[in-house]
Amino acid sequence: MTAPTLGYWEIRGLAEPIRYLLRYANIDFTDKRYTFADRPAWESDKSSLGLPFPNLPYYIDGDLKLSQSLAILRHLGRKHGLVAQDEAGRARQEVVEQQLEDIRLALFMVIMADDWEAKRADYSTGTLEPQLDLLVKYLGANDWLTGGQLSYVDFLAYETLDWLKRFTPDTIGKFPTVGQYLDRFEALPAIKSYQSSGDYKQWPLFGPIVKWGSQ
Repeated sequence: MTAPTLGYWEIRGLAEPIRYLLRYANIDFTDKRYTFADRPAWESDKSSLGLPFPNLPYYIDGDLKLSQSLAILRHLGRKHGLVAQDEAGRARQEVVEQQLEDIRLALFMVIMADDWEAKRADYSTGTLEPQLDLLVKYLGANDWLTGGQLSYVDFLAYETLDWLKRFTPDTIGKFPTVGQYLDRFEALPAIKSYQSSGDYKQWPLFGPIVKWGSQ
């Protein structure tokens, strides 16, 4: 049986939460990474893979061919039991997924600007701190964002919060609960093994379109 393939650029970006989830679920997969220096390789594959909406990242598992990072995460979450099990939990899961997208968007609005360094302080105190305060309250005394059970949104949350820790460590340091959450995720045996392997790339986070995190 052919192993699934995850295709993306040679960065963490949108695919890293998917890589974490696949490692956590102990799935043998091909981690296909395209380089920005060789964009024609992706352009060549783009029209030949049979994807309904050709884009990166993509995930191919037999006849199943998906693009869009959240669609891939949701599919893998359902397949491997990393989803909430009741309607209340699913609602909680979906609202925090969308909140994480807002947090990511706010970061990108800063790091895509030429004057991102000048914007960092105001962003950290005026935007990020209120966002983190709400996220910490939402987490409460739970280990994970949907309660006591790990779900696909935690893989998304970890990656997002790790970006933020690198961008503005002093801000993350003001929220011990966030630090504990990151430590708890990194202590998961499969994640710890992956992050200590040669397959894990700490950097770059993003592609060359941004001014921070790409070099």
